[in-house]
Amino acid sequence: METTKRAVFVGSVVLTLLSCPKVNAQGRGGRGADPSLSLVQQAFKMTDARYLISFSRYCMLDGPNTANGKGDAAAPSQLFDNFYYVGRTDVGAWVLKTSDGLVLFDTLNNTDEAANIVVPGMRKLGLDPAQIKLVVLTHSHNDHSGGLPYFREKGMRVIVSEADWGPLRGAPNPESVVHDGQVVKFGDTSITFLLIPGHTPGTIAAVFPVFDHGQRHLAVLAGGIGPTGGIDAHRTAIASIAHLAAVAKQAGVDVFVDPHEAIIDSTAWDYIMHPEERKPNQNDLIIGADRFHRLTQMLSTCMQARVVMYEQKASTDAPR
Repeated sequence: METTKRAVFVGSVVLTLLSCPKVNAQGRGGRGADPSLSLVQQAFKMTDARYLISFSRYCMLDGPNTANGKGDAAAPSQLFDNFYYVGRTDVGAWVLKTSDGLVLFDTLNNTDEAANIVVPGMRKLGLDPAQIKLVVLTHSHNDHSGGLPYFREKGMRVIVSEADWGPLRGAPNPESVVHDGQVVKFGDTSITFLLIPGHTPGTIAAVFPVFDHGQRHLAVLAGGIGPTGGIDAHRTAIASIAHLAAVAKQAGVDVFVDPHEAIIDSTAWDYIMHPEERKPNQNDLIIGADRFHRLTQMLSTCMQARVVMYEQKASTDAPR
């Protein structure tokens, strides 16, 4: 399965590059070095097989519209000793287990999915939904926040960034607003939150420890890496990726989780979606600090290439 997917992704990348007018112009002897092409080539050199889908999506203004998944309920599964998946095939929801209760990250599209996917998934994994002490929304887009009313009605504490509380009708109290660098502790577990705007004005990432057969690792769950919008959103995303990369490098992050793995990391998506195919003593979510750093650099370079493309397009479209 994985070999076939990688072949498809490689083919997609090659076709994308070959169909790019700038690449074709260079091949036909076009004059002058194209700065966006140079950046794309740099990004490609930083890419390995599992992230080719990210490269093909984010290194072109009109990259392949890769599918997130079918949108069905995924099989709930345990990813680490203390970290679980209770989401859909196209968008994630996770539970972090601590010595002082459970932390839920994201709530899917609506209250029906919260009640009929998240909650039953937790119970199937032996997790009591009544023990949820905190609900974290990584950002305000509906596929992440739609199930929020279900949990708010039960009186559970919710935290969202200040900027992303706006679309959700505002924060109910100051304790519901999360800030950059804030640390929230539950028993034996500390969660550090980072603001990484670009996907939305208030997208957040969470950094926390996970354990694989008792061995400690450090995970980052980033609410959204890809910018939503034009050149300004891309510039914001570049700064956010730099912030995330710097914190991750200093802390030693070696696990990366994304709400839409199908468009970021094909290997991680396969691992999460097919628990029955997992190999003993092999956790494909553990990528290592160096690989995560290369991923952030690749994504940043792709975004820089797109900024140049936006600038070139604006120059070409300007009245003469």
